Amino acid sequence: MRENIRQIIISLILFLSCTHLNAQSIFHTVNGKVIDKDNQQPIVGVLVFTELGDSTISTTTDYDGKFSFSLKAGRYNVKFKMLGYQSFIFEELAVPNGSNDQLNISLQEDETVLSEVEVVYTSSKDEPQNTMAIASGRQFTVEETSRYAGGFDDPARMATSFAGVAGSTGSNGMVIRGNAPKGVLWQVEDMPIPDPNHLSNIVAFGGGSVTALSTYVLDNSDFYTGAFTSDYGNAMAGVFDLSLREGNAEKRSFQAQLGVNGIDFGAEGPFKKGGNATYLFNYRYSTFAVLAPILPEEMGFLGYQDLSFKVVVPTKNGGEWNVWAVGGADRQYRNASMDSTEWTFDDANQSFSTNILFGGSGISYQLPINKNGYWKNIVGMSGNATYWESSELNSSLVENPLKDYKNVQYDLTYKSYVHYKFGPKHTHRSGITISQKHYDINMREAENAGDPMQTFAVGNGNAMFLQAFSQSKFQLSRNWSMNLGVYAQYFEGNEQYSIEPRASVKYQLNPWHSLSFSYGLHSQTEALHYYLLPQQNGDQLTYPNKNLDFSKAHHYVLGYNWNINNSLRFKSEIFYQDLYNIPVIEGSYFSMLNLTHEFYVNGALVNEGTGRNVGIDLTFEQFLKNGFYYTLTSSIFDSKYTGGDGVERNSQFNKNYVINVLGGKEWYIGAAKNKVFSLNGKFTFMGGDRRHPLDEQKTEETGDVVYNNDAAYSQQYPSSQILSVSALYKTIKPKYTSQWTLQIINALGAPEYYGYQMDQKTGEITDKKDVLILPNIAYKVMF
Repeated sequence: MRENIRQIIISLILFLSCTHLNAQSIFHTVNGKVIDKDNQQPIVGVLVFTELGDSTISTTTDYDGKFSFSLKAGRYNVKFKMLGYQSFIFEELAVPNGSNDQLNISLQEDETVLSEVEVVYTSSKDEPQNTMAIASGRQFTVEETSRYAGGFDDPARMATSFAGVAGSTGSNGMVIRGNAPKGVLWQVEDMPIPDPNHLSNIVAFGGGSVTALSTYVLDNSDFYTGAFTSDYGNAMAGVFDLSLREGNAEKRSFQAQLGVNGIDFGAEGPFKKGGNATYLFNYRYSTFAVLAPILPEEMGFLGYQDLSFKVVVPTKNGGEWNVWAVGGADRQYRNASMDSTEWTFDDANQSFSTNILFGGSGISYQLPINKNGYWKNIVGMSGNATYWESSELNSSLVENPLKDYKNVQYDLTYKSYVHYKFGPKHTHRSGITISQKHYDINMREAENAGDPMQTFAVGNGNAMFLQAFSQSKFQLSRNWSMNLGVYAQYFEGNEQYSIEPRASVKYQLNPWHSLSFSYGLHSQTEALHYYLLPQQNGDQLTYPNKNLDFSKAHHYVLGYNWNINNSLRFKSEIFYQDLYNIPVIEGSYFSMLNLTHEFYVNGALVNEGTGRNVGIDLTFEQFLKNGFYYTLTSSIFDSKYTGGDGVERNSQFNKNYVINVLGGKEWYIGAAKNKVFSLNGKFTFMGGDRRHPLDEQKTEETGDVVYNNDAAYSQQYPSSQILSVSALYKTIKPKYTSQWTLQIINALGAPEYYGYQMDQKTGEITDKKDVLILPNIAYKVMF
């Protein structure tokens, strides 16, 4: 018996030892590509190396700029060195990354490196991928959208951690430097698209409730808060320039995820083994739609689905075809309560139904030009179709219609541009975009339940929208660089055009300190239905808003950047934005600068409004190092506007301050260090939006909430203190990686305010507010 026990113990020890050795010997392949930052061409012979324990793993890039090596699970600092280029270090590379083990690196040419004895490695984790950008821009990684507390795998929510950006719990619409969320440009693979969010334009123009973008498909991308370069247009607040990654050309892999936000499935790989053509896609279906049959009826129904994909086909001449798409579909409805005793507030007796289709897709071909640049052509289609109906029950339980919206808009787009590097000191980019805007709009609304429905926007047809830009980057010396450009747009719908200069200059005092100044004139069209307001003049139907001009703004940004070391940075930007030509209603406080989600505008618009945003953004950021990171950001600003009555007021979004404190720590644990655990937190201190005070006399006379519009936005909602947390546990196995994620936005239950409301039973008037705590628990497996 003792001998049997001894044999069992010996066998168990040997098994555990073999398991430990096997776990220690698990290696993961990291593939990558190194290109010239300016001309986007591959660089041959770059030395790529990193430390693995006491040894060094190294390789060089091949003719296509590609490299590959194998590493154990962990974080690594990977260095890139090439004569004639600035040496570069990519810090804290996660191996395996799970969804993307492709490392794409851009090196900056520098003819003075040849004369240097000491090699200085630079890191540009925050620098935009767009080589033309100098100010108010930064790169963000897909990992950050998943790792940052409050990020919720959503680029828009993640961006609220950056200086100059404020968000909310109820939507992912962003207030950038005091501007309305509708002023943000969304661009995917160089083509403009509608904002890619579920319930887009319902809860907020320029935002929605849940992103339709998949982190499995996204690549590292850029985000801008002002004074953007001339290759971005028709936006006044900010820019999301999103990239989709290439599928893995070496092997096929898959992912599946089950979470509160949805059920996902994704796949990637080569079309055939040994080939260069790849595919990548992800599909998600709403978990709430699956659970709808067992949820309480009063919750209504919320269902959505989205799809993202990218196909890459290289050609023999060094060119590349790309076919891609991002988009989704939404269905939401709720029925009014038939029990009038439950009609405490003004929406319990209302029903609504919403159907939305949105997205964009494109086919592009990029052709190299003499190894000095490339020519890219894109043909695409993007759009949004919204159908929204609502009604209200009266005391006799008779249904009265309130809204009937049909808003279908789609663009057919052709974009072409040339990016050419004339030498180390001059890079140029010029291009055009031609869009045919098609629309079919019929929007009706009743002022009060039981009133006849009034048409406030109607029309169908198409109109041409033309954009053109030209921009050059000059490296005047080792310390001085400059960007000069011009952007122009013409819209056939209102027969207006705009020519807009853009310029930036940067002085690099030394490798650690730099100063910059940027200027840009920016303009933006309004949503098409605002141009289609019908008015009956006798027997004739006219459209007073048809020739409404663009809103415009001068952006000025003075920046200072201090790279304390490769992973620690301090940045400050002083900004001033002079807004003019803003559509307003004559004699009214109303201005399109304050627009959130109101489709109906009661009156003709004229371009006589103004506004200004002034403030300072501060960022102190420790990038991930030794498993730890933190960021402190603050924005202090003042946002004012003048409406059609000539009175200067606070804008609706004049919060005055936003402060973020966020950070996190990750640990590689287990005998083989093949398990990862991380904790992350974010605390936001933020001033409240502005609101109108009550007109108490009229409220008492009418028995309904009536606002004092003469004192518009003179009151401020209470400030917010929002805590968001996240935790991640990942297990790395030879053939698969599994991951548990817990994310909570607004863990302390800070309320959001929406004006006043009247209790229909007691007549009591209270703050209309809601407490939204957004949890997401998800399990994902990648194999």
